[in-house]
Amino acid sequence: MRGTVLVGDVGGTNTRFALADWTDGRIELRHAAAWMTVLHPDLPTAIRTYLAQAGNPDLAGAAMCAAGPVLGEGSNAHVLLTNCAWDVSVATIADATGVISPLLLNDFSAIAWSIPALRPDDTVQIGPGRARRGQPIGALGAGTGLGVATLVPVDDDFLVLPGEGGHVDLAATSPREISIIFQLMQEYGHVSAERVLSGPGLEALYMAIGAIDGASGDTMAKGRPTALDIANRARAGTCPISVEAVHLFCGWLGAFAGNLALTIGAGGGIHIAGGIVPGWGDLFEAGYFRHRFEAKGRFKTYLENIPTFVVRRDNPALLGLVHAAARHQRQTG
Repeated sequence: MRGTVLVGDVGGTNTRFALADWTDGRIELRHAAAWMTVLHPDLPTAIRTYLAQAGNPDLAGAAMCAAGPVLGEGSNAHVLLTNCAWDVSVATIADATGVISPLLLNDFSAIAWSIPALRPDDTVQIGPGRARRGQPIGALGAGTGLGVATLVPVDDDFLVLPGEGGHVDLAATSPREISIIFQLMQEYGHVSAERVLSGPGLEALYMAIGAIDGASGDTMAKGRPTALDIANRARAGTCPISVEAVHLFCGWLGAFAGNLALTIGAGGGIHIAGGIVPGWGDLFEAGYFRHRFEAKGRFKTYLENIPTFVVRRDNPALLGLVHAAARHQRQTG
């Protein structure tokens, strides 16, 4: 990669920027900044504010990702954000940076690009299994939404396949889960995996449990707790609804990850990123996650051989963007 590249990750909750240089085969990320997305009216304002604070560096390139599908191609490419009203497009990035051919990716495509560059201490393995070289790798993660992407080794390179797997139907495997999905259907109609496996989803799950169990008026009158409130209450053990919500979340995430592994034949493993699981620490029920990951009937043995990892590295999407940008530079000259 030649010169300094602006990398940025636009999420529904937070937007992160950094300047990237590739020196002597090593990546250096500097002037890293993270802001709440709502603090700026649009992406160009956020970019220009960041660049001004970083001293308005000369840029050789720009690579950004956002939480949504990339629509269109070339200079017409843009991201339809699922949880934010910003216009995130190649045109707006080019206008704000002066870079002729910026790169725009889905956020989990960027995370998938980071996986080959992760160090051993950047991940924690959950359960058995060993990653096999040359096999597909799945990336998923819950945050403001639920992101999914696939990394496929091709000769000496990789190909990232973006997708919107977070919006597949949420599947139930027990009477309790059936009742919760039915309750959520009353409010949302279609119940996708993201309706539960996300920050807002954890909040919806909490409310559904309370409604099903007839929680006292005093309990529910306190209002809808945030995902952070639910996690804190579950960690303290002070709220049975929160404890069950976290338990169900971990199990459903394991089942979803197992479905992804079966779908793509993830012999290279499944990597879990996003804002929730890596930040939960011991609150994440790794054993229950792995049990549900493997609980696929006749294919239990198949899944026992596929490893699952939690990505502990901060901002893996920015690391992935650097690698994607270097590849983009090689392809565009």
